Amino acid sequence: MPGILLGALAIALAYAAAFFPRASPAAPWLMVAGIALLVCSLCLLGTRRGRPRPLALRVGVILLALVLLGGFGAALVLPPEIAASPFLLGLPRRAALLVYGVGILPALFLPVVYALSFDAAVLTEAELSTLRSRLSALASERTDE
Repeated sequence: MPGILLGALAIALAYAAAFFPRASPAAPWLMVAGIALLVCSLCLLGTRRGRPRPLALRVGVILLALVLLGGFGAALVLPPEIAASPFLLGLPRRAALLVYGVGILPALFLPVVYALSFDAAVLTEAELSTLRSRLSALASERTDE
């Protein structure tokens, strides 16, 4: 899947930029984009290819991407914390964005999205039996060698 490759590449480039004395100011944003792309692509990894994905799944993954981009991006643009900075739900603003926004918020809608799109997004019994027979044939070829 190209999203997994591009997301991992963006994350690797962001890490590589940290090793140079004049790190690019775009490196944190490259990391944010890479994380969002990689996570969303991994969420779609188990769905069927060749057929359109269900609307609920597409909307859910787009919402996940927006939550990740918004949460990490907002944490990057917030001003530095000081001793008198306000707390949000018991945490400093950046930590609250990451814990509640990026960590907990997707857990509220992703299970519903997958439940709504499960029948249309995963393999059917016929496809599973075909896959199992192909795997057993490959395994028998391997033992014959």
